[in-house]
Amino acid sequence: MKFYRTLHPRPVVIIGSGDVEKGEINFMACSWITPIAEEIPTIGFACDKEHFTHQLIQKYKQFSVNIIEDFELIWKVGSSSGKKINKVKTFNIEFKPGKTLKIPLLKNTLANLECKVIKEIEIGEVCFYIGEVKNWEATNFDEYGYQEFWKLPLHKGGKAFTFSSKKLYFPK
Repeated sequence: MKFYRTLHPRPVVIIGSGDVEKGEINFMACSWITPIAEEIPTIGFACDKEHFTHQLIQKYKQFSVNIIEDFELIWKVGSSSGKKINKVKTFNIEFKPGKTLKIPLLKNTLANLECKVIKEIEIGEVCFYIGEVKNWEATNFDEYGYQEFWKLPLHKGGKAFTFSSKKLYFPK
């Protein structure tokens, strides 16, 4: 058993890396991600140092966070290597350039965030990237987040994904 499964299921996102103008683009699945601060809007995520995403982020110092309900695409980009295949071509991924950074953003998402790396922390086999959010967009969003929050896939582990119920609970 693995200790980190005590924190699952977790929201799962697709990280975009590379530079659209230079034609170097990759996408990977990630559930080891968290908001960090508001005053400097930041997000952090863990990336294995062996991944192609790590190589591209080291080169361009930017990444995107793409929230999408398509768990099939999440599985595809998460279970294949950008070093071995061109994921954009292989999986017919539709993307667009960022509005602020030259980072690839998935089309047809619940949200996209463009992040500039401001800190890297190497821990064991991973690099924890902290990115300042330079621009973000979300659909059907209000003060509590997504209005249709049950569309967000949660990663349970391996090939297992789940979705939240449609019921909201508020403490008295």
